[in-house]
Amino acid sequence: MTINLSRIMSVVALTVLLSSCSSIKVPDMDFIKFPELKEDAKNIPDYPDVADAAEKPSDLRSDGQWDKAAENIIAKRDSFENPDLKDPRTDTEINNAMQNLGAKVDAYKEDDPQ
Repeated sequence: MTINLSRIMSVVALTVLLSSCSSIKVPDMDFIKFPELKEDAKNIPDYPDVADAAEKPSDLRSDGQWDKAAENIIAKRDSFENPDLKDPRTDTEINNAMQNLGAKVDAYKEDDPQ
């Protein structure tokens, strides 16, 4: 029979941990005894009755319905193909269009009465 040192150390460590936790004394603090809270505690309104709670909705989906809906969404996601967004214009034409639009914006800003 071989003695496993790590098991023995684990048992000793667990024993020390449990004995140290049981020796901690937590003070019993009754907050209702404090004068600041005593009046508030007396003025707590009635708690709602369980009978007044909202009813469980009857139109909830079943687990299978949720799973099927999720599978449909995943299928749509996986079937998506990125469209070819190649612009037929050249880089020079695009830069010229940007400059023309920038000129229109500048002309609009000059006309602004501010």
